[in-house]
Amino acid sequence: MLAWVRPVPTMTLAPGLRLGSYEILSPLGAGGMGEVYRARDSRLGREVAIKVLPAEVAADPERLARFEREAKAVSALNHPHIVTLYELGSSDFGPYLALEKIDGRSLRELLREGTLPVKRALALGAQIAEGLAKAHAAGIVHRDLKPENVMVTEDGFAKILDFGLAKLVAPELEAGSTAEATTLGGATAPGLVLGTPGYLSPEQAAGHATDFRTDQFALGALLYEMVTGQRPFRGATTGESLAAVLRDEPVPLRSRNPAIPLPVGWIVERCLAKDPGERYASTRDLARDLADLRDHLSEISRAGEAFSGGAGRPAVRLRPAGLLAGVAIVAALAAGTLAIALLGRDGGAAPPSYRPLTLRRGVITGARFAPDGATVYYSAAFGAEPSHLYVTRLEGSESQRLELPPAMLLSVSRNGELLVLLTGERNPGNAVGTLARVSALGGTPRPLIDDAMDADWLPDGEQLAVVRAGLRLELPLGEERFRGVRHFRLSPDGSRVAFFNMGRLAIEVHDLHGGQLLRHEMPLVWGLAWSPDGREVWFTGSQNPGGTDRALYAVSLAGEERLVARAPGALNLLDVAPDGRSALVSTGSGWIGIGLGRRGAPDEERTFDLLGRSFLAGLSADGTRMLVDERQEPGRGAYLVSTEDGTTIRLGAERPLALSPDGAWALVFEPEEPTRMKLLPTGAGIATELRPESALRPMEGMSAAWSRDGERLFALLHPQGESSARSRVYVRDGKAPWRPITPEIVWAFVPSPDGRQVAIGDPAGGVSVVAVDGGAARSLAGESGLPLGWSADGRWLLVQAPGSLPARIHRRELASGRIEPWGEILPADPTGAVSIMDVLLAADGETYAYNVMRASQQLFLAEGLR
Repeated sequence: MLAWVRPVPTMTLAPGLRLGSYEILSPLGAGGMGEVYRARDSRLGREVAIKVLPAEVAADPERLARFEREAKAVSALNHPHIVTLYELGSSDFGPYLALEKIDGRSLRELLREGTLPVKRALALGAQIAEGLAKAHAAGIVHRDLKPENVMVTEDGFAKILDFGLAKLVAPELEAGSTAEATTLGGATAPGLVLGTPGYLSPEQAAGHATDFRTDQFALGALLYEMVTGQRPFRGATTGESLAAVLRDEPVPLRSRNPAIPLPVGWIVERCLAKDPGERYASTRDLARDLADLRDHLSEISRAGEAFSGGAGRPAVRLRPAGLLAGVAIVAALAAGTLAIALLGRDGGAAPPSYRPLTLRRGVITGARFAPDGATVYYSAAFGAEPSHLYVTRLEGSESQRLELPPAMLLSVSRNGELLVLLTGERNPGNAVGTLARVSALGGTPRPLIDDAMDADWLPDGEQLAVVRAGLRLELPLGEERFRGVRHFRLSPDGSRVAFFNMGRLAIEVHDLHGGQLLRHEMPLVWGLAWSPDGREVWFTGSQNPGGTDRALYAVSLAGEERLVARAPGALNLLDVAPDGRSALVSTGSGWIGIGLGRRGAPDEERTFDLLGRSFLAGLSADGTRMLVDERQEPGRGAYLVSTEDGTTIRLGAERPLALSPDGAWALVFEPEEPTRMKLLPTGAGIATELRPESALRPMEGMSAAWSRDGERLFALLHPQGESSARSRVYVRDGKAPWRPITPEIVWAFVPSPDGRQVAIGDPAGGVSVVAVDGGAARSLAGESGLPLGWSADGRWLLVQAPGSLPARIHRRELASGRIEPWGEILPADPTGAVSIMDVLLAADGETYAYNVMRASQQLFLAEGLR
């Protein structure tokens, strides 16, 4: 329990009074859980909010325990959309919290001015949901979410306040019983209703068990109020308000405001479901649905006219419950995963329809039509399981799991035989395993080769084309034809091959008896198949290297591209049906987080999530600070994160590239002018611009690094206006101009501790070492993977082997070529994880940080495509 000196009467603290290092400036507000003041931190020279529990209230052990729980709850969280707790202290006036002071207004104040625009409401709702998801992942439920407990900063950020009523369900955060659902962790009598009428969930109002879905209900009520100006449940008295929550259905959103798009109403209705089981299984999924809807609102609004009677058409009536089960037409969020806004070849034609083939969330690792066109084989990793194979009939609704070891589906022959990749991994893009063939009727798989990544049948149903580790395409098996290959497919007649060239960032089509027929540039492609007539290659791709808006396209052999379908979120094409009128696609949400660990200590693995697309850009030599490139809007920019206490500081809107070894400087560039790079101080200091002598821009991603002594700066750069595939490593000595030191097409690099050598990786998986001051690149024979770091003495090079999960790392002694295992990296919670990327090592060679990509997808049958 907190210690405090002596009880004194409740009083308003006067300006100038000091509580520890904090000087009271003025009162901000008061409530049953404490008084809040504006104060100044004399140590750091910043303003804070001080929340003081009045002494006579602190004398009540129960209320003091609540206050301590609030401190524990908030201190366990670190997120841009949750108020930051700086310190827990005690004084003559009672215990207090020093909290982040928010410059802005409460959501209640904003609502007093009227309803919010739908897009702004969705943006705030997505941010609140992201903050709640972070709390829920830590075992914390807010239980009193309301407009008064949400602040909106001057730059539009939502911040959740007051976890004073949080119910802690994680044992390490709450030592007391959690059996009494609506009480504070067992601290009060069972059945006591705590919260605010109008935002209470039905289970709260009835005194029943509560969990994270209670906060989803409250968020639904907030969204309802933001877009209509009215609460969904309201009575003349508290009792009537509670009865309305338990008994009544809210007036539909569009009855109050017909301009609200239908999908907004469906999300709100799902949040406000009486039965918690009908709400979201994950608050993170809710956050993603809101963000997807926000990002594609204009498309959905236009498409929605066809369903609301716009443009002289009669309105189409849909049942939201059925839609949320997965039936998406034009623009819908199916069970929290899909919002469709489609464009076809003929603008007047009816859009395709989408039917879910899976209902569980997971990672779809492969899918193919059987030769009859009515059977679908697919593989998926549901929950934390590895990938398994399933079969389903299109006229049915259930899938049957095949009795096979963990595997990914690669291809189905004309004779109904399956090619599978036997692997426990979950990322179909990077997995390496044993290629095997097995009858679609079952049986024991027959292994073929051990280092396969992808495969397809030749038309005879016997010969194979195989992509081996290192992205090497053998066609047929044993005859290497191409390198840098991903997502390849043979044409229906077997005379041509189409694939995505990772080195050139382009789709290529080659005649197997001639030359190249097509080269179609696209920064990112994930999924590719031929049309049945062999005249077009269909693919899901994006002009955005992040790929969050992948759409379905078709390109002819003459290079004519057309848009087939677009959807909020990222589409993945898996197969096209024999009749060409339908396709198998997966869609859903993905997010990038950061993990931190130490070799040999899996129990110490920690995760850091900012806004959901958090890319690691740098790690200080001592491992205490990380530089993060957050790509989620709003909030995009560079962040410095403490690995010791999770403190997060936003450095600015620039894109970060690297962190100096001492953590004092960040190399960043301007998003709008990428050739403008500068050194940004992480503490006190003045930014310094680096103006290259020519128009060079950095490659996207983790693409710069310092030598250990900080004297040399390295970066992957390429000429402005040209493909990033032309990137090479440049070095800058002090203030000298950038100079190239490697050939083009470098995929990754890491400088030696003394800055005299650079290890580079190419798109085909090869590893070489280049002397910085001259000399040809020395290829490391037999090496395959991505270079990660060096030993402190420069004798050993650490390399991440091909494959995605877990990340397997070995080290190679450069003088002798001897290879030893270093260890494996796996997130403490592998649920939804598909790959580990961008591993960075601290100077001790033991501490590491990494990006972990997670996904939550469903498989859909898209019908009526053109």
